[in-house]
Amino acid sequence: MRTRIMAFAALLVLGGVSPAWGIQHAEPAQPVEKIETPSMNEPRQKSVKPPVPSRGQLLYENHCMVCHESVVHIRTQQQARSRSALRAQVVHWVAYTQLHWSKEEVEDVVDHLDSQYYKFESR
Repeated sequence: MRTRIMAFAALLVLGGVSPAWGIQHAEPAQPVEKIETPSMNEPRQKSVKPPVPSRGQLLYENHCMVCHESVVHIRTQQQARSRSALRAQVVHWVAYTQLHWSKEEVEDVVDHLDSQYYKFESR
């Protein structure tokens, strides 16, 4: 009991506690405003949809990024110096990895790489 009193006295002196007679009673909390939730009959707001990746991007990410990342496209000594050279590189690696892509799929990947990294169309 004596230890409790000494601890309380020390805290009182240091400002850690206040005596019961000095405590002011807090006013009761105000009621919280009711949040309205939409009913099932009300039309819902349009949800934000993430951008849909192109087929070329999906093909590239699923098959090409296994061996290399996008760093290969921004290096100083690029293999592809034109859009036709880029297409030749894609065709080479498609054949090497035996992917059996159609011409449209190859062109989609070339479009993705050109628009994302090389930007031959804007040069």
